[in-house]
Amino acid sequence: MRIPYTISRNAMQAQQNKMNTIAHNIANVNTIGFKESTVQFTELVHNAATEQDVRLSPDANQASNGVGIRIGEAKQTHSQGSLVESSDPFHLSVGGAGFFGVRNDDNELMLTRDGAFHLNEQNQLVNDRGDYLDMTAFIPVEQWQKDQLAVDKTGEVTMVMNGQSVLVGQIPLYMPTDSGALTPAGGNMYRLAEGANLLNSAENPESFGQLLSGYTEGSNVDLAQSFTDMIMTQRAYAMNAKVVQSIDEIYSLINQFN
Repeated sequence: MRIPYTISRNAMQAQQNKMNTIAHNIANVNTIGFKESTVQFTELVHNAATEQDVRLSPDANQASNGVGIRIGEAKQTHSQGSLVESSDPFHLSVGGAGFFGVRNDDNELMLTRDGAFHLNEQNQLVNDRGDYLDMTAFIPVEQWQKDQLAVDKTGEVTMVMNGQSVLVGQIPLYMPTDSGALTPAGGNMYRLAEGANLLNSAENPESFGQLLSGYTEGSNVDLAQSFTDMIMTQRAYAMNAKVVQSIDEIYSLINQFN
């Protein structure tokens, strides 16, 4: 394929992938704990230009032909989302660094910022998917009384018993030592890379934020910025499509003289 076509094709593919990412962010603007993704472009390898390809100036130094760009790996921005007040004391959010740990059907530890938990019929704290919140229960959850429970900023779960506040559980926060060790697993969940080091708030409280009871963390998507990015991406795609059209017209003219 001719290089001009290749450059525009690569650019159109990159802009389309960026548009898909922006659309995904906008679709999740109201999703609890959602973290927006950003994309970056990288330049493809250059091909060295020789006298056989083009007439070069005597002053030309290491002349080359670029073949366009490609989209790099999408990265998620883990900035704090806005806090949304809730009447449920088990709707939790993290003010600062840290993730909740939940256990899926395979008992695999997954990390999330989605703190919309509730007590199920077995008196266990679960999310809307039915995944269990990873925590320590000092008193069997079957004995917990929902109306008497409270969660403080350190993750301690207390219950009023005989007029006294008793510690019945502890909710830890988790965080990998390397943020690159987190892989999106869908459903606002992150999977930890094999062999990655994981910190917890029980052993390293100074490294974590505080738990806020009665609040959930909203999406960190900036809707206005996302729409601005969408318009710019659409224009960039349209410009590259116009280039392809112009190249096609030029080659058509050239072929008429052959």
